[in-house]
Amino acid sequence: MSGKGWVAFLLPVLVCVGCRGKADLAAIEAQRGKWEHAARLYREYLKANPNDVLTLRSLSAIECYRLSQHEECAQHADHLLELMPIDSQGVEAGVYAHTMLAEAAGRANDTARVVAEMGKLADIYFNAGFWHYINEDYGKAEKLFRNVVRLQPKRVEAYLRLGILFWNKHMEDSSLVWFQRAAEVDPNNEDALINQMTIYHDQGDMDKALRLYDELTALRKRLYPDSSFDAGPDSTLPPLSLDYRGEPPHGQLPY
Repeated sequence: MSGKGWVAFLLPVLVCVGCRGKADLAAIEAQRGKWEHAARLYREYLKANPNDVLTLRSLSAIECYRLSQHEECAQHADHLLELMPIDSQGVEAGVYAHTMLAEAAGRANDTARVVAEMGKLADIYFNAGFWHYINEDYGKAEKLFRNVVRLQPKRVEAYLRLGILFWNKHMEDSSLVWFQRAAEVDPNNEDALINQMTIYHDQGDMDKALRLYDELTALRKRLYPDSSFDAGPDSTLPPLSLDYRGEPPHGQLPY
């Protein structure tokens, strides 16, 4: 092939590689199975482009599944999920990496590290669940929130989110169960009482709604002894309800 022929052949390749520089070269190396070299090129590219989602996704996959570099994978997957909490590949890589790190810590009898990794796992599930909930993908959100409860049985916000999720699905009995569990986990949680009270009010069970209102008033007096709730909540206090659906469908309750 003549000199001009080689130029004509290589020019499109060089132009393509120039699009994302080392990231494109890394992708080529990954296709050739040169995982270490690909990872090095991706890392070099990230130094100048730390928020490049495609690179974070590709690099975390190589680190997790090809190189067993779980610390590095966890770092890059976590950063990817900060940018895109419901990125499916990022969730998979983050869960895998933190699970592997937790298992390694368990073998080393490092209980504190196990707890920390389980917490990071729960955060991944919770954040992804929240965004699936916002997008009204309730099936995925429910599965993710249940994983949070499994990993952190004392995480009251997960119980509250599940309660709100079922409330949005008009499954008030199931919603009530999760709010009751939230109250069991944290007896001082006002939102667990408020949302139970809302459901009983919607169902026309005013006796239970008023009983919960009395419990809420007593709880607030304990939590805020310098405030008076006899004439309604102190307007200077921050909002206390986690009513993610907006206003109660049948009007305001007396809180």
